[in-house]
Amino acid sequence: MKYRESQRDKELRKRFSNDYGHLLLRKIILKEGTLRGLDALDIAFQYPITAIAGKNGSGKSTILALACCAYHNGKTGFKLPKRKNSYYTFSDFFIQHYEEIPPGGVVIEYHIAHNNWKKTPSFPDGVGIGFQRRRKKKGGKWNDYADRVRKNVVFLGIERIVPHSERSQSRSYSRAFSDTSPKGWEDKVKDAVGFVLGRTYSKFRYLEHSKYSLPIVQVGDIVYSGFNMGAGENALFEIFSTIYACGGSLLVMDEIELGLHAEAQRRFIERLKDVCYETHTQVICTTHSREIFDCLPYDARFFVERVNGKSKITEGISSDFAFAKLAAVPGAEVELMVEDDVAKAILLLCVPSEMRSRVKITVIGSSTALARQLAAIYIRGETLPALAVFDGDQFGKERDNLKHARSMCEKTKEDFDEWYISRINYLPGETWPEAWLVQRASECVSSLSPVVSCDENALIDILEYGLQAGKHNEFYEIAKQLGIERDMCLQLVTMVVVNNFQDHFKPLMSHIQKSLQEAG
Repeated sequence: MKYRESQRDKELRKRFSNDYGHLLLRKIILKEGTLRGLDALDIAFQYPITAIAGKNGSGKSTILALACCAYHNGKTGFKLPKRKNSYYTFSDFFIQHYEEIPPGGVVIEYHIAHNNWKKTPSFPDGVGIGFQRRRKKKGGKWNDYADRVRKNVVFLGIERIVPHSERSQSRSYSRAFSDTSPKGWEDKVKDAVGFVLGRTYSKFRYLEHSKYSLPIVQVGDIVYSGFNMGAGENALFEIFSTIYACGGSLLVMDEIELGLHAEAQRRFIERLKDVCYETHTQVICTTHSREIFDCLPYDARFFVERVNGKSKITEGISSDFAFAKLAAVPGAEVELMVEDDVAKAILLLCVPSEMRSRVKITVIGSSTALARQLAAIYIRGETLPALAVFDGDQFGKERDNLKHARSMCEKTKEDFDEWYISRINYLPGETWPEAWLVQRASECVSSLSPVVSCDENALIDILEYGLQAGKHNEFYEIAKQLGIERDMCLQLVTMVVVNNFQDHFKPLMSHIQKSLQEAG
């Protein structure tokens, strides 16, 4: 389903793009060299929460490590228990056996939105997005860490879900933990975790001993500590407590969904957005969860993969495509790749059943992601025929999409452009598919009226309301007016339009038929 940005999403995006006071990380570029198999990286952050998916060994954890090393910190900066320093260095993540060859010839560029850069002609007021470089020559050390921009960075790995009953230090100090003075954010953490888990906590606080802490809560008349919490509950208290303890930080998390069931994951991201807005926190995480992807805007999702032995990262990818790739689901004779669920609904109804049983329709995400995935197929030399079906409004942007596809290839072969053009097609119309469907529906109201059980004159007005609702919101408005679910509304309108305008699909059907013949 097409992601609909909420008001909170819009507020987060607007403030993130205009915030120079909280030293937000805006881009990481691996300019030279290779780190733990990651040989190429250019990732831009446009939203305060970023999720990265990919198969094991694709480079997800390496990207998290690079993010952690973007900043320095003072001695009084926040640090987790057992950490010696309040900042991270590459040696925290890139640990090697003596038989391994250490990386060398590496250059990493960090772009940071800052309001106190050294004043130059480029930054006369010291405000803007500048960059710093970290270098490591062969056989040498990384250049001076102390030169980095100063900011709290916290890395939460998968050990956060280890129950206190299985943590040696917690077991050792089980009787030594005692009350400490309140931090002031306990109620906020209590409410956040309660929202995610659907539970009402009347009290929450941390007990402490030395540098270790133990959560303790009260639900009704029952009091229990972290020794008797589930893994997800324990992790949530640690995550939200960390955010409030060092607000305005960069929080880096491995497998953000660990310990949480699907509904809790969705509610977690919902509350995380609110807390990030409140505290100016930036989150970069990895995930293997479709629910996490579904809860974030397209430009906050990245998919990392190895294509022909090289690292490739794609922005704006759909959860359907990303997690089908992770599941390695075998394909049909021809794969039809589309931008969103509306395009998929159109193809499912316009492709004849004898052809439909032989194709797989995959939602990719943005038009850019669609072009780049087609290029990835070319690079891998996959034998399964694939056809990228763009929305009608992309016809005039064919050169731009071809450019995106070329950028996926380090060295574009002479036949690439011809290959690419032979494997793209378009949905009917010169606009996005929702608008095209509603416009055509207005021309066959007499056919649609009995299907949706609505008077023709009233239906004309409802379709007009839909067109005025804005891009990608058309069927939400029409469904609301008709008193049915959005997906049912989309299916019914699409069915009638496809039946009445079959001629509009002939070029596309011919292309699909040709692809099936090639596959056969």
